[in-house]
Amino acid sequence: MDLINGFLSIIAPGQLMWILFGATLGTLVGALPGIGSTAAVAILLPVTFGMNPLSGLIFLMGVYQGSMFGGRISAILVNVPGDSASVVSSFEGYPMKVKGQAGYALTLSAVSSFIGGVIGFIGIVLLSGVLVQVALEFGPPEYFSLMFFALIVAGGFMKDEWYKPLISMLLGLLIATVGQDIFTGQLRLTFGIPELMDGVGFIAIVIGLFGISEVLVRLDSYQQGVSKSDQVETKVEGMFHNIGGVVKNTVSIVRGSIIGFIIGILPGAGATTATFVSYGAEKKLSKTPDKFGTGVEQGLSGPEASNNAAEAGTFVPLFSLGIPGSATGAILLGALIMYGLQPGPLLFENSGPIVWGAIASILVANVILLFLNVGLIPMFTFLIKKSEVYLVPIITIFSVVGIYMYYNNLFSVGVMIIFGIFGYLMRKFNIPVTPFILALVLGPLLEKSFRQSLIKSHNSLDIFFTRPISASLIIITILILAFPLLKMMKNKMFNKNI
Repeated sequence: MDLINGFLSIIAPGQLMWILFGATLGTLVGALPGIGSTAAVAILLPVTFGMNPLSGLIFLMGVYQGSMFGGRISAILVNVPGDSASVVSSFEGYPMKVKGQAGYALTLSAVSSFIGGVIGFIGIVLLSGVLVQVALEFGPPEYFSLMFFALIVAGGFMKDEWYKPLISMLLGLLIATVGQDIFTGQLRLTFGIPELMDGVGFIAIVIGLFGISEVLVRLDSYQQGVSKSDQVETKVEGMFHNIGGVVKNTVSIVRGSIIGFIIGILPGAGATTATFVSYGAEKKLSKTPDKFGTGVEQGLSGPEASNNAAEAGTFVPLFSLGIPGSATGAILLGALIMYGLQPGPLLFENSGPIVWGAIASILVANVILLFLNVGLIPMFTFLIKKSEVYLVPIITIFSVVGIYMYYNNLFSVGVMIIFGIFGYLMRKFNIPVTPFILALVLGPLLEKSFRQSLIKSHNSLDIFFTRPISASLIIITILILAFPLLKMMKNKMFNKNI
């Protein structure tokens, strides 16, 4: 009944307008490289000053969801992720675009995001109380085991050239340690540079690795007389033409949605972690894992669904416990307080109509965004096709301006350029970028959880094996590592007997 009242409170034309307005602005802002959902919500927060709490909240939630949808557009079309949560979308989405499947990639990602958002909405309505209790069981050992599991699963160490992903992952972990030690406050690997005290900017690294490296690769190809615009014909098909491919990915979409929602309710984990875990799961379960990175549909659909489901999952601890699950959640927490609401166990009792209206807006915004994004696919692909020869300056300008606006200093622009050259060399020598990004994202949380666990257990490693959730995750990780080795040994013994 509360949910029905929530829907009734937002179907008024004025409220629907705010959801549509927020979703549209969020999509446009989210598509800009380096901006992301956090900056989008922060930039547009002042728009809600003077609004009633329900209108302001559903507008911001529309912005949040729209930016999550929009982040994948630049990731797929020009290999420049809109934010950290859309990094994984570029792994398979951009190769699909290169193969002439830009329209299909955008359709698949939009529908996957929609289904992920719907499953996340259902999860909020049905499972909030239970999942909050599960989330409260996650302490430092469980977080460490989860991060360790994600690193191994998505690392790709089972390939013939296993040392390449290992090098990539170790470099990512090394960069993740730059800055102040979170426990002692001592500076690490800053070399006396004040700008590195807070670490190396993640967005600057990502835009460099994908955007600037893409510029360098294109310049290299132009120098050799090979133009990508001559090689690729961008095809644009309607949604119904692609419906068969979407249906084929149903299992991956549902699996990614479940993974994303569960990880989304864990404070501090967020959508970025969820997308990497989902990508790793799809790669591990695939019959052709070696093809990942060449435009595998499941590597796009699963993480895209996970992305939006995780975004929905962050509202569970935010509304029920007053604990933000991400940086964007922290901004929304501030907005709730600004509106005179008090997040926590009594929020539903004291401000039920507003909260249920906000929850209902999640489903409404997802429906709006599905039609908005699918409807605009021909426009997106047409613009990319016509501007192909101008993409080098376009990517460069958007990358530089986006990074400068985000960090407000030229040092971060320099960091972006350095990692752009680094990304170009990685592509030249066929070193996978996925383990590097994954280690960069999970490294700080991995270190924090590991050291907190050791402090809690007085430097004993037993704590990781005496807690059920942590032990289960570590055992699963060991089995995943051991299975290919056992299979290889079995094949060698079989061939020897023959």
